Amino acid sequence: MEEARVVCAQLGFRGALSAEPGGKFSAGSGSIWLDDLGCKGSEKFLSSCTFKDWGVTDCSHSEDAGVTCDVDPALNTSKSYSMDHSIELSDQMGELFDSGTGCDVNLTFSYPAEDLLELETQETPANNKKESICVHSLVLALFPKVVASNSNHEMEISSNCQRYIKEFVRYLYTRKITVSSASMQCLHQLASEFGTERLMEDIGRLFVPLLPEDSSFRTQVALFKYAVRSGDGQLRDNVLRYLGWNMEPLVASAQWKSITEELLMGLLVRSDMVLPDEAWLLGALDAWVLEHGDAVKPEHQAALLGHVRFPMMTPERLYELPFTSRLYSGHKELFHAGMLLGFEFHALDFSVLTRHMDNQSEQFQPRIYTASPWRVSFNVTNLSRYSTQIYNHYGGYSHYGERYGGKKSFNTPLPLTSTHSSKYISWVAEIFSTNQRCLSYGQCDNFSVQLQKTERQETFKFSNQLLLACRGSYVFHVQGLKNDDTSILNTSATPAPCPDGLIYQFVVRPQYILQH
Repeated sequence: MEEARVVCAQLGFRGALSAEPGGKFSAGSGSIWLDDLGCKGSEKFLSSCTFKDWGVTDCSHSEDAGVTCDVDPALNTSKSYSMDHSIELSDQMGELFDSGTGCDVNLTFSYPAEDLLELETQETPANNKKESICVHSLVLALFPKVVASNSNHEMEISSNCQRYIKEFVRYLYTRKITVSSASMQCLHQLASEFGTERLMEDIGRLFVPLLPEDSSFRTQVALFKYAVRSGDGQLRDNVLRYLGWNMEPLVASAQWKSITEELLMGLLVRSDMVLPDEAWLLGALDAWVLEHGDAVKPEHQAALLGHVRFPMMTPERLYELPFTSRLYSGHKELFHAGMLLGFEFHALDFSVLTRHMDNQSEQFQPRIYTASPWRVSFNVTNLSRYSTQIYNHYGGYSHYGERYGGKKSFNTPLPLTSTHSSKYISWVAEIFSTNQRCLSYGQCDNFSVQLQKTERQETFKFSNQLLLACRGSYVFHVQGLKNDDTSILNTSATPAPCPDGLIYQFVVRPQYILQH
């Protein structure tokens, strides 16, 4: 009802009578823009409520929400119409800034010798150390964080941001600006200095699609340092999430051995990291510690090792650790405890382990492991037209139809990582489009995806994942599939930063539920 009240208020009604879930008023069409809404009921617009992100959803149109609003009879006697000409005003405000007419406050930006930002740029900053821009105090009054006490206001800004100053100040007038991978860090810093929260949030949403542009990972690591320094927790999490999605190329890059201990710890605690398997992660940690030598104290090494999930390694890998890990000799007790937990996990039924488990739930939660046989991939450039049996969930019948896409079957062992298990789960992964233009010409705007078990299995739950990757390696989006058996979702709301070489990856991810 909270969401229903906001809908009715936004539409101009006096209240909401009911909220109707499940597509009662028939299914809509096109992109699904809002999912997992959290309204208080007092907001004026749905977009002011909390939600996942624009276009991020695991719903289908059969779940569309409906609302019955309370109509005020008085509305029938008179009507009013709102007219929004703010776009025209934005252009006129831009012209006012460009003309400099009537400005009464000088904003002076000084550039210290020591840059505040880590990110290097290809262009050399100008030699002058100060720059003044004349603005209107009435416009500046909209940003109380920078209210000038007189006709001059001075602030320090990084010298490599100098080229973006005028563009940013013009944004204060027009609310329009173009953000690139080169400018986003500087514009974010300026937005923070002026308190323009909407711009900070919008730049934050751009980080994930823009970050894949730097395959060296230098930009991403620099952004993490800046986020820590500026206290921007959302930016910090965005960068960590992207780095976690791309652990293999990150570890292979020159940046890996030079990342900070804080950044490494931020990655190790995450369960949404995409990597081949847990033993591979331990090897990467080995290489990082070896590179830093005595600079990383033993207690800090132990703290990092404490986030390695030993039960997620195969028994063979666990047995080899004393002979393959260079950290073993300095942390035998920690390794022995982790190895014992791992062997117990593989030897005992999981329900037995949970009887005496204290604060160890993280150890039994897999990350997103992509080693065989847990992942199956589709390259969108290699898809074709095929016939398949299509089941109608509502009518209860099935028929044969045509789709453009791909379909693959594969098996995963049960339980997770057990190489000696005689039990397997069979899966069918499918990426498809039934759009006629796609069927006829292979010109596909979007795809639906499905991952389904071929038989019922109640022992474990699954949190399966869909990964979208560029050039076969750089992951730019991770989407949870909705339930244990099947999930169909439309991927058109996720714009790909790589029009060529787009890869869809299905990852099976068992979840071990702790019983208390």
